[in-house]
Amino acid sequence: MTLYAPSSVKKNRDQFRPGSTSVKRLEKMLALRKRLFSLLAFRRGANRLRNYGKISLLFLLVAILLYSGVQYALDKAYGLNVERIVFKSRHGILDKEKALHLLGLQGSVNMATLDTKALHDRLESIPGIRSAIIQAELPNSLLIEVEERIPIAYVAWEHGARTGDRTRFFVDPEGVLFSVHEELHSKFLGVPTWYLRPEDATELHEGMKLAPEQVRPIARIVAAANAYTPEEIPPIVEIFRPKDWKIQLILDNGTEVTMEQRNIREQMERLAFILDHARATHRRLISANVIPVINPVAIFEEPDPSKNEKKSPSK
Repeated sequence: MTLYAPSSVKKNRDQFRPGSTSVKRLEKMLALRKRLFSLLAFRRGANRLRNYGKISLLFLLVAILLYSGVQYALDKAYGLNVERIVFKSRHGILDKEKALHLLGLQGSVNMATLDTKALHDRLESIPGIRSAIIQAELPNSLLIEVEERIPIAYVAWEHGARTGDRTRFFVDPEGVLFSVHEELHSKFLGVPTWYLRPEDATELHEGMKLAPEQVRPIARIVAAANAYTPEEIPPIVEIFRPKDWKIQLILDNGTEVTMEQRNIREQMERLAFILDHARATHRRLISANVIPVINPVAIFEEPDPSKNEKKSPSK
């Protein structure tokens, strides 16, 4: 048979439990030695240690789990190497091997330590590169896209032959100068040389940009000439600008051509017509002034009559 204590008795009994205020007040009245060796104090301390131990153990387990998770993620990241590099060149001047050499990506490349922004800035700092895109594509791919500058002509000093200054750079349609790499630019080694006057620029160095009004007519001349085959218009070898409005060309066959910086395409059409007439009449064109719309000036080398005389048979 189970007996139940009245609520008043239970209440009076609870006031003497270890956590009650009355017990703590009575404990303070005891001597220090008795308080230290009190059974209630010992039990209370043990309970506290037990609670602190449970909390510490919980924190330790959480810390171990977090550490393990971070360590696992780092191990996976540092163990993830680039296995596939996709390289695209806008004009086919720069190849994949040369691009990786410029970027310093030799051997294995880790995705975790790959700084794509730094690689992008390194490529675009090269004057021969107009723009670049570098993207890391998880889990193990790297995309590299470059747009190279197209050389339209060499740039050199007009007085270089006299002074011995052989400084020479490529120039693109935007007027940017960049170094000549024979292996890299093998397809463009035959572009004409544009000779600058001292008043055109004070210095020549890689990365500098010429004024647009200087470059624009040269780019138009090169583009207009490239629309014809070498048989129709021989390649341009040299370009001079004796005056701001006047341009002189030296063709591969030695023909000198005088033009102005306006209406380039129409003047090139007149030059093609004159050269066609020279071939039809079996004469070599020495010089031509294609500025006049009507009756452009053309000077031909007359054939040597002695070469056409038939040798009389020997008796």
